[in-house]
Amino acid sequence: MSQERQKQLTDLALQCIKKARDINDRHEDPTALTAEERRQRKALLDEATRLQQLAEDERHENELDAWASAPEGTQPALAAQANKSAGQVIDPDMYSEASKRLNTQRFAKALRSGPGSLNAEEKAAIIEDTTGQIIVPHDLAGPIFLTLPRLGVLRNLCLVRPTTSNLVDVRALTQATAAWGKIELGTNATAYDAGLAATGPNTITVQNLNALVQIGVDELADTDANLVALVQEIVGQQFAQMEDDAFANGNGTSRPFGIAIRATVGGAIPAAQGVTAAASAVNPDQLKQMPYLITSRFANNGSYLASDDATQAIALLKDSTSNYLWQPSNQAGQPAMLFGYPFYRVSGMPSMTTGAGFSDPAVLFGDLRSGYAIADRQQITVQRLDERYADVGLVGFLFRQRVGGDVIRPAAFSKYLL
Repeated sequence: MSQERQKQLTDLALQCIKKARDINDRHEDPTALTAEERRQRKALLDEATRLQQLAEDERHENELDAWASAPEGTQPALAAQANKSAGQVIDPDMYSEASKRLNTQRFAKALRSGPGSLNAEEKAAIIEDTTGQIIVPHDLAGPIFLTLPRLGVLRNLCLVRPTTSNLVDVRALTQATAAWGKIELGTNATAYDAGLAATGPNTITVQNLNALVQIGVDELADTDANLVALVQEIVGQQFAQMEDDAFANGNGTSRPFGIAIRATVGGAIPAAQGVTAAASAVNPDQLKQMPYLITSRFANNGSYLASDDATQAIALLKDSTSNYLWQPSNQAGQPAMLFGYPFYRVSGMPSMTTGAGFSDPAVLFGDLRSGYAIADRQQITVQRLDERYADVGLVGFLFRQRVGGDVIRPAAFSKYLL
C-alpha cells in the first residue's frame, strides 16, 4: 500500500511540474510571464516539491521496512541512498546553465537509449505524455521555436496565440460590440470583426505536424551537445518549411487553413476585395489598387505576399523610365518594398494560372497580424522508433508539434487572382 502511495505522490508531483512548464512555455521570453502566471507557476512548483518530499519519505519508509525484515542482509537501495548526493527533482532555477546542461544530458540519454533507460528522477525532468512520447524540455525546444520565424516567413508576421486546448474560439479573438454613449444591442450598437461567423468555422483547430528524423547508430554515440544541436537544426528546418506552406495555402484537412485557400472564389475573403487579372501578365496598376480594397486600419499595416513565379514577374516590372518598381532590400532581415509597402516572397502560395480562367490568388495584400492567427501549443514531443530502420543501421525519431491557423478577419485581406 505504501508503494502505491509513493507512486501516486510521484505522479501528482509530475503533473504539477508539467502544468508549471505549460505556463512557462506560453512565452518565448521567460521574463514575459505575467504576475499571475508567475504566482501560479511558483505555487505549482512549491506543491511539486512538497509532493516530492512526501514521496521520498514513503520511499525511505519502504526501504526501512525492507531492512527491518532482513536485518542480516545488505540493502542495495539503502546503500545507494547513502552514497547519493542530496538534490531535488525540481531545479529552483530552471534557467541556470547547470539545469540546462542536465536537461541536455537527460534528453540525449532518452534519444540514445530510449525512455526505458531513464530513472525516476530523469523521467521527472523528461516527462512522458499519455501516448508514451517524451516531451522535449522547454530549454531545448525553445531554440526550435526561435528557428521557425527565422526560417519561415508567415509565423513572424501573423498573430501567434499560445494555447493549451485543441480548439481556439475565433470570436474570442475578434468579435466585439461597440457604440458611442451606451451600448444598446440591436439599436445603435455595431458589431465589429465578427470573424468567420457568416463564411466559415468559428474555431481554429490545432493540428499535428510531424517530422521524422533518422540518425545513424554511430551518430547517436556523439556528445550530448552535438546530438541535441543536430536534432534542433533538422527539426527546426523541417517544421519551418511545413508551417509556411500550410499557413500560405493549407486546405484545413489535417493541417491549418491557409490564407490563399480562404481567398479563393467562394471562400472567406469576399470577391469585392479582389482584383482579377485581365491578361496572363501582372499589371502594376492592379497591384497598386490592392491596398485600397480594404479599410485604412488594415492597409496602413499591410504587406504584399506573392508566390515564387509572381514574385519574379513583379520584380521585372518597370515604370515609363525603365526603373524597376520592386525595390529589393538592402539590409539583412528587412523585406523588399513595393509601392511603399513591405513585400514578402512565400513559396507556398499558389502559382499563377496560365491561360483563361484566372482563379488562383498568387498575390495577396493585407494586415497579417490582424487577419491571420496561429494557435500554438508550443510543445514538441518525440517518439523513438527502435526497430523500423534497424536493418540499415538507423534509429528513427518522430517529432510532433501541435499548431493550427486560420484567417480570423477576412476584411484585412485583398487578393489578386492570376
